[in-house]
Formats: sequence, structure tokens, C-alpha cells
Amino acid sequence: MIQMSTESPFKKFHKRKPSDKRTKTADKRTIYKKEERGLKNIQKELLKIPSGLELIIEKYIENKTGKPLESPGTLERIRQAVLVQKAGYWNKNPHAKYERGYDVFAYLAYQSPGYIIQFHHIIQKLNKTGHLPDNIRVLDLGSGPGVVPLALTWFFKERKKGTQTVDAIEQYEEFIEAFKFLVPEFAKGSPVNIEHIRHADIRTGYSLNSDSYTLITCQNVLAELSEYDIKEKAELLMNYCSSLTDDGFLILVEPAELRHSTRLRVLQKELEKLGLYLFGPCRHIHEGECEPAGCWSFAELPGLKPTRLMMLLAGENEGYRFINTDIKFSYSILTKKPAGIASSRINRTGTTPFRDLTDNIGEFVNVIGTKMSPDIGTREFSVFLFCDGSGGLKVYLVAPNSLKHDEIKKLKMSEYGEVLKISGVRVRWNKKKNSINLIAGSRTHVSAIHK
Repeated sequence: MIQMSTESPFKKFHKRKPSDKRTKTADKRTIYKKEERGLKNIQKELLKIPSGLELIIEKYIENKTGKPLESPGTLERIRQAVLVQKAGYWNKNPHAKYERGYDVFAYLAYQSPGYIIQFHHIIQKLNKTGHLPDNIRVLDLGSGPGVVPLALTWFFKERKKGTQTVDAIEQYEEFIEAFKFLVPEFAKGSPVNIEHIRHADIRTGYSLNSDSYTLITCQNVLAELSEYDIKEKAELLMNYCSSLTDDGFLILVEPAELRHSTRLRVLQKELEKLGLYLFGPCRHIHEGECEPAGCWSFAELPGLKPTRLMMLLAGENEGYRFINTDIKFSYSILTKKPAGIASSRINRTGTTPFRDLTDNIGEFVNVIGTKMSPDIGTREFSVFLFCDGSGGLKVYLVAPNSLKHDEIKKLKMSEYGEVLKISGVRVRWNKKKNSINLIAGSRTHVSAIHK
């Protein structure tokens, strides 16, 4: 479970200006306890993977074991494999091995439903920007049992236009066997072509000799390369990006847990230094020095409806061990050429960069920033993390829940990663949290930036 601070971000507001020393201090441990509780007042319906896909996963396990899914021996061995994987994940140096069939069953049972849904969500958001072509070619690094191709196939079935061609690299033979069953079976009747699933370790820099990939994806893989530092991971990814089209996307997804989430932001910055451009969810709206090492930001979706397999594993008393319904993840999308909302085209006239907010304590300001969290507040206040890429202290938008006007509703209903112009908010310094709070009021105006 993600460890959260237990203190409120807005118990006390201070008008006096912090010293320069304070402004440079980042408290990486401070993400408020309510962040764990998820989205508020937004889509309460539980999410689920397609029923057809759930049946295919069950069929694979039954075919592999030669026994019904409900077999007590099968379920007990999957339970033990789940517990081993969870222990490895929470190790100081996260690790997991998928060398046995039951390792793969445990992954399919406990982790894959949430992973499929989160990537499906990411590709839906990318499609809404208008930058995803109808026909795409995908290289999936560390594909496992084909989680990303399964999510993309689900998307293309819904989209009902375009085609998808998939190449994948995976080092574990048991995962490859599962991939070869699950992905083609689920792709039947859809415009999806599975070209290659290569048995290789992505760390070898294995090349498929292609320069035509629209998407290069890497989900929940980098965290397990604990022997690689940030620069080594960036260089590895840049080698693969030589096969990315000029209008293509590199999509990286990591767990929402503090260490992996913040390291992803540091990696993101390193990739920018090496020539890639940031597409989202972060934006460089104002010039300044981004400090990613202290940036803990992740998306959160409504809960997952437990699969039948999860329920079988949990039985009557062990749901807390074997039902995994939280969907929290950090992601980064980068490109070879600038795309999306260009900072140069955003009218920033009359707005204050976040790096300068400490000079405006107690004053009303107008700002432009990216919404970088769900509501992490309380019953009395809605609180959202905001960023404009210019550095400075962490900035939180605080809106009293007593405010009911349309502008506040816009703020609450806006999506993670959305760029907003917010006018008429008061700057407060939160001494206890060493952060800036922007306090919304009855005259606050909120508008989305679409360029």
C-alpha cells in the first residue's frame, strides 16, 4: 500500500514569505492521506475488463493445468504465487520471476486486469487528442502475457476503424506461451495483426530492424531493472526510439508507488535532455527549472470490479490478499517532435509562473497549470496538485466545498493532465507542508486550454 502523510495540507495558511532556503526544500514524503482514497464525486461505477477476455484467461489456465478453474489445488498454488510476487514487488530492489506456469497464472489473476484497464485508459486519452493515427504499428517492450496488446485490441474493437500491427519482446518463455494464446484469441474478428513475439531480454537492445513504429510501449517493466540507473534506462529507451516514426509516441507506465513514480519523472527529464519532447501528462507552460525528484503524481481510476478468478482466490475471508481493485499508475508520453499543446501558443499574459508565487503571498493571481492529481482533500475542501513546469514549491489548488458555482464544478470535473487557466485565486504559504496553496473563491474563474 502506498504510504501517505496523515496531515491535512491546509490546516494553517501563513501570509509571511518563506526564506529562500525554504523555497528550495522539497518534502518528497508529503502527499496527503486523502490521495489514497481516490476520485471523489466522479464516475462511481466499477470498471471491468471485457467479459470475453476474462473467459479467455480462464480458458488458458484450464487448458494449461488440465483442470477446472475451481480446482482447490489449482487455486491454492495460484494463491502462493501471488503472495511471492507481492513480496518481491515490495522488496528494496523490486523483482519478480515468471519462469513457471503458476507465476503467469498469478500475474493474470492479480495484476493484469488493472494493467489492461489503465493502458486502455491511456490510449483512449491519446486518441481524444486527435494525434493517434487510424493505423498503428506497435513495439511492446517487456510484453509479459500481452497486457498492452490486449488493451490496444480492446480499444480497436471499440474504435471500429483502423488497424493495429503488434511486435513484442519478452524474455520469459511462460509469458510468451500465454501471449500466443491470449492475444490472438482475443483479437479474432478485429483489425489486429500479431506479427512477432520475440524471445529476448529488452536490456540486450534487441532490434526488430524497423523504423516504422507508431507506438513504443513499456508498461511496468522499468521498475524491475533495479540494476540500471536513470541514465542507463534513458539510453536503453533511446536505442529503441530510433525505430519510432517522427510522429510516433513513446509511452512509459510505472506503478504509482512513491519510488517508482518519482523515478519515472526523473527519467522523463533525462529523455528530454537526450532529444525527446514531453507530450503529457506534464506540460512546460512557463520557463523554469523543473525538479522531478520531488514530483509524486499519478492518475487514479474508479475501482475495478473483481474478476471471477479473484473471487475464487479470495474465498470468504481473504479478499484483502487476493482482490486487487485499485487502479493507480504514473505514466509519461514522449515524442520525437513537438506535438500537442505547444507552450508558445498558450496566451500566458497576466499569469504568474509557479516559480514566482512565493513573491505573491497573500495576493490574488491568475495562473495556468496542469492538473496533476485527483481530489486529495477532505469533506470541507477539495485539493488538487497543479504544476506548470517552472519549478518552485509544490502548488495545490484548494477549493472550499461550500462553493457550488459552475467554475468550481469545472475544476472538479476536469481530467488528470488537463491544462487549466485559473483566475482570481489567493496565494497562501503552508508552512507545515512547505508548499503553496492557491485558494479558490466565489470570483475564481476556470477555463480549459485547448490549442
